[in-house]
Amino acid sequence: MKKIRNAALVAIVALSLSSCASMFSTVADKAASIEYGMTKQEVTALMGKPSYRRFAEGRDEWEYRSLLNNDDYDVVVLTFYNGRVVAMDSFREVRKVHPRLPQPDSNKE
Repeated sequence: MKKIRNAALVAIVALSLSSCASMFSTVADKAASIEYGMTKQEVTALMGKPSYRRFAEGRDEWEYRSLLNNDDYDVVVLTFYNGRVVAMDSFREVRKVHPRLPQPDSNKE
């Protein structure tokens, strides 16, 4: 009985840790599974709704962004033609100046 309880506890901890890891995945992590020719439905199932959309000349661009801990962004741009992925670009958008928290004023009482 103790072995069953321990096995159940290990399984619960493993499931909890794996779900926590997926909460912190960035769009770049998810985009690693994107393949040429995937449909918009397949991409939406994998990546979710895009942050931004653009379209012109028969092509759609979907942009996904995830904020990183240092206020930079992971960005993935997918290009669709006839409803299928034909190109992907991913990059890190680095902020040139990071805001700093206000410092306490030592002159105030």
